[in-house]
Amino acid sequence: MSLLRLRQSAERMIYRVAGLPVAIGGHDDPLHAAFARRYWHPESASEWAELAAALVLWPFGLLAAAVWFTARNGPVIRSRTGKSVASQFREQLALYFSDGILPPWYYIFSLHDDGDRRAPSFIQRFETKTCYFRILKRRKGTPLNDKSAFAAHCARHGIRCVETLMTIDGADPGQPLPDRDLFVKPQGGRGGRGAERWDHVATGVFANPAGAQLTGDELLARLVDRSRERPLIVQPRMRPHANLARITSGALPTLRVLTCLNERNEPEVMTAMIRTSFGANKTVDNLHAGGIGTLVDVDTGKLGEASNLGADARLGWFSAHPDTGAQIEGVTVPCWEEVKREAVAAHRAFDDRIVIGWDISVLEDGPIFIEGNGNPDVDILQRFMPIGLREHRFAQLLAHHLQLRDAARSSMVIAA
Repeated sequence: MSLLRLRQSAERMIYRVAGLPVAIGGHDDPLHAAFARRYWHPESASEWAELAAALVLWPFGLLAAAVWFTARNGPVIRSRTGKSVASQFREQLALYFSDGILPPWYYIFSLHDDGDRRAPSFIQRFETKTCYFRILKRRKGTPLNDKSAFAAHCARHGIRCVETLMTIDGADPGQPLPDRDLFVKPQGGRGGRGAERWDHVATGVFANPAGAQLTGDELLARLVDRSRERPLIVQPRMRPHANLARITSGALPTLRVLTCLNERNEPEVMTAMIRTSFGANKTVDNLHAGGIGTLVDVDTGKLGEASNLGADARLGWFSAHPDTGAQIEGVTVPCWEEVKREAVAAHRAFDDRIVIGWDISVLEDGPIFIEGNGNPDVDILQRFMPIGLREHRFAQLLAHHLQLRDAARSSMVIAA
């Protein structure tokens, strides 16, 4: 089994452990009821094995995670809030049994602050990744995972998207790399993993943020070698709007705009955030890769207080960029109304998808789409929300579409 598959299997087992209290709890919430039905009906031998392993291993995993994250973050939170390390540890265990909150998310959602009241409001990663988004996804649909196919679909529908200059799949593409700043990433990658930035510093010469220089031929040979494990796409490196360039250490800041079809199957903007980089990271802005972010007020486009993902609490919350000192909180996203219009219009071109998380950048000449995600992370959005998405219109729409799918399946069973 490859390292990637082992990691994915371990991730699914963690979701099983997290979901256990929700699956055996009360099901007044329609989302929790849908999750419980899916939890106890694995669809494959591997899912049965993961469920069995989770039922055996959950006490050990829970205690180990609570010890680790309390040791990592407990003293920091104690110094800021006065809450003792022992209290944080006890609360992590209590919130797991009441709401399926695992220790990392105790800190991600800042549940050391009024956690008993706030914890039930969060829609968790184990719910969306294993249940809601899987149920709502059709077997074959418009292309989101394949970045080249996504760009082609956008082009056909007049959606401004970062172009793909070259696809490299284990063989020399038969053309040189263009003399321009480049951004390289896996064709089906996620989370910023495997991305590279190469700036054009002289004719036929490229440099990465660490200062390494390669000729175009050397860089191409390196990328061809990398692509034998996983296809790569080569794109132009985009430069952000001047107002956003002030709040990054070098990576392109991107907006994550969550859209969802409403009761009339029309897209609506649900919520949004912006991600950017700081410190030595000058390539990607993803929070899981060490980036920082903040919520965007959907109505006004104004930014809130910023932080990192929160699993490491040392950085804390701040109103200005840690490196540049530029103000973040209160700043308005350039072209915000246009961003919202474009996100809604783009969803209409992918209207077989119920939920899409759009990655959009704002350049000097307006918004441009980076990619779309049919299974978007909701924890990164809720990190910056005092009350989670379960008490939001998004939860109402999720429940609506899940009920429609249940009704459609029941009709098919009766007809059969």
